[in-house]
Amino acid sequence: MRLPGVGLAIGLLICSAAVSHADDAWDAYQRDDYATALRLWRAQSDKGDNAAPAHIGDLYLQGSGVTPNRAEAFKWYRLSAERGYARAQSYIGDMYRSGNGTRQDKAQALLWYRKAAEQGFPTAMNALGDMYNVGEGVAKDEAEAQRWYQKFNDAN
Repeated sequence: MRLPGVGLAIGLLICSAAVSHADDAWDAYQRDDYATALRLWRAQSDKGDNAAPAHIGDLYLQGSGVTPNRAEAFKWYRLSAERGYARAQSYIGDMYRSGNGTRQDKAQALLWYRKAAEQGFPTAMNALGDMYNVGEGVAKDEAEAQRWYQKFNDAN
């Protein structure tokens, strides 16, 4: 016999446990308990969470509870970006654009900014506008720059 709603209840229980784990990691981070935050975010990342690797990247970039390591931060941001997390995609764009934590590669910067911008991430929209405005890694295109600046303004 099938019990109506059992599958939904189990699904909601699993989702609430994942949210609780994410909340626990943030709580630890806000208490400056970076070791606990790192452990919880690693566990979430191992389960495929798309945001957790970006939070780990933040720890390495800031040197919060770990030795600052831009290359390690890049590795974690890249994983998060590949999983579709817009903030990480924008950060990867920043890192490729500046050569911070990885080799400088304007084409890669443009690609990752575009992925983040297409998800509605305003910072990436502005960065695309800047790159098109001055021809950084792409042919200068003032109309395209204005299009991205307008999207940025509309998003804010």
